[in-house]
Amino acid sequence: MNRYIPAFCLAFVCLISSAADAAEPLDQRVVGTWQGMREESGKCQFLAWNSNFLPDGRFEISFFADSERTKSVQKERGSWKAKDGKSELKTDGVPTTEVYLYTVIDEDTIKYVNTVKDPSADCQADYEFVEHRVRS
Repeated sequence: MNRYIPAFCLAFVCLISSAADAAEPLDQRVVGTWQGMREESGKCQFLAWNSNFLPDGRFEISFFADSERTKSVQKERGSWKAKDGKSELKTDGVPTTEVYLYTVIDEDTIKYVNTVKDPSADCQADYEFVEHRVRS
């Protein structure tokens, strides 16, 4: 019977760890569907996206090559957390976490500033952007 105790303890630790992760703060103002866009005349190649931040701490972002959002480039999924003006996105399969400072301008507008310049990013000048809430 003693050989089952370590497995039980491991399962208990995993359960507690999952509960702690679930308790991570999620700024409820960020939950929802958003859209963002790089300007065509900006320093970086044009890019549009739709972001969906779910209340369970998961996200999905769809990127597009056109402003009408008909030419899909890629999708990213992962987990997010946000509190006190700091947002972290961990894309599934990517070892690093993206960290942003954010400012809620109003209930439908959020400004983000990336805190770390990533040499692998597609555009080194793209460290600030605004997202607008999509209302159904």
